[in-house]
Amino acid sequence: MPFVEVVTTDGRKQRTKRTIGLNCDETSSETRCCRYPLTVDFVEFGWDWIIAPKKYEANYCSGECPYVFLQKYPHTHIVQQANPAGTAGPCCAPRKMSPISMLYFDNEFNIIHGNLPGMVVDRCGCS
Repeated sequence: MPFVEVVTTDGRKQRTKRTIGLNCDETSSETRCCRYPLTVDFVEFGWDWIIAPKKYEANYCSGECPYVFLQKYPHTHIVQQANPAGTAGPCCAPRKMSPISMLYFDNEFNIIHGNLPGMVVDRCGCS
């Protein structure tokens, strides 16, 4: 009777992913633009047409964007130098977002599976 034994090893070294942007929590004293945790609970909203997930981690961005803080876009810095009327300065906003997978009922009570883009804030930055 034939017999095959396969042994594999992963010779790659583990690298840690570089974090771009700050991650904070409710107890943080950070004032700069930061990503904060936010759990969205569809049951609390009364959205019974959503089958799954019942809740998910959406996150949100908040914090100051001082002028000395390097902006992602040079345009932001130029606009601040020009200081046109009505500009409020750089703002803390999502820089990278990801989708969530969701099961829900449509208007005719069919079960739909879909990926909804832009539902989770992965990274924040100033713009």
